[in-house]
Amino acid sequence: MVREDLQPRAQRERTQRMLMGAGVLLFVAAFFFFRDFPAHAWSLGNFFGSVLFAFLLTLLSCVYLRSKHRMLFYSPSKMALLVTIVLMTLILAKGIDYFLLDKAFLLFVPFAVFLTCVLIDGEVALYMAGFVTLTLALCLTVPVDRFITINLVGAIATIVSTRHLHKHKEVFYIFGKVFCACALVVIAFHLFQADLWSLEMKQELISVCVFLLATSVITVAILPILESVFCVMTDMTLMDYWDPNHPLLRRLSLEAPGTYQHSLVIGNLAESAAQVIGANGLFCRVASLYHDIGKLTNPHYFTENQLGGFNIHPLLTPLESAQVIIAHVTEGEAIARKYRLPQNIIDIILQHHGTTLVYYFYCKQVEKEGKCVDAKHFRYAGPKPQTKESAIIMIADTIEAASRSLDEVTEETLTLMVERLVSDRINDHQFDQCPLSFEELILVKRAIIKTLAVTSHIRIKFPKKPM
Repeated sequence: MVREDLQPRAQRERTQRMLMGAGVLLFVAAFFFFRDFPAHAWSLGNFFGSVLFAFLLTLLSCVYLRSKHRMLFYSPSKMALLVTIVLMTLILAKGIDYFLLDKAFLLFVPFAVFLTCVLIDGEVALYMAGFVTLTLALCLTVPVDRFITINLVGAIATIVSTRHLHKHKEVFYIFGKVFCACALVVIAFHLFQADLWSLEMKQELISVCVFLLATSVITVAILPILESVFCVMTDMTLMDYWDPNHPLLRRLSLEAPGTYQHSLVIGNLAESAAQVIGANGLFCRVASLYHDIGKLTNPHYFTENQLGGFNIHPLLTPLESAQVIIAHVTEGEAIARKYRLPQNIIDIILQHHGTTLVYYFYCKQVEKEGKCVDAKHFRYAGPKPQTKESAIIMIADTIEAASRSLDEVTEETLTLMVERLVSDRINDHQFDQCPLSFEELILVKRAIIKTLAVTSHIRIKFPKKPM
């Protein structure tokens, strides 16, 4: 049953998808319609044929995305990104098609496939390869057999090469591999014609090389823009924020060293847990580094930074202590915006405690005033975790902090502790708004227990050397 406050949002998202679908339909229809521009462009048969082809391709795309990638289909921002990539590719292709004479080996599909693979998903990129290739083959004045062959080969080479992409300069390496694959296609076609190493073949190889080099430059330039506009983080951007020399991480390591070490451990736990369920492990590791940056405002109010042993909390009331602890979330958001951190990381800062209770100071207040204490004054403002990654970081944060209080660190004690803490979060309804299933939660717990047991192992005490 849909809640009333969610109905307007669902209606808006449905309207947005309909508008985007209509836009793609009209745009693709226009490309088909003006295929032979200016000759015969205004015939009635050409018009209805263009609309029919465009409607068929758009309908098939919607059915595919809805059945195979429901989260993408029901996300207006990701659908808008996908539509933007398609439209950019069609505009670029039609513009170049209008001005170039030699069109045997034009390469447009690797551009669309690369952006889709990096910004959305590799499986969607594979579908995009077929969609864009078919569309361009029908709406451009190109030799269809050569165009389809080289673009499909280039697209597959792009998807295979883009699996592990961590630095922007690797874009040029990827398109270098694509060139090698496309060069073999050019050579194969000239072997069919028995004119190997002819001047025409050399010109086509140079043309493919120049085309892919230009595509690399355009891709590197446009990627940050798309990431910013559509709030998407690629592994390349994550690697930039993973740098220990980032100004915010430098501040954290110097001003709140205990929090910094705590964040490093959280990142290790969260990444290992995310990997076992297919979530974004690199994002979990990087976001964990920044999840507690709000503690920079008052670092000595937090136990891990009280290196001298002085604890200020006995001088405060339990409510004042709780408010200081809770404030590190909102202060973290303010610091993150000041340093222009991506929205995805800011979401982790806001969600990693959800609406949980600052239990220690709540109990202190209950001891002081009795059972009439209002628990809402001791709860974080939230929101609750909205993604798998956010839920994983919440679990890792809770378990790592609690594991420091164990007298004996063994796999058995860790298991009991993890089961109790995760059950408390479930009973407190902290995971109600994230897509983490119970099966995935079991895998997450096992991964965290295993990783924590390895990192917390006890070393043998060596005997002292005789003086």
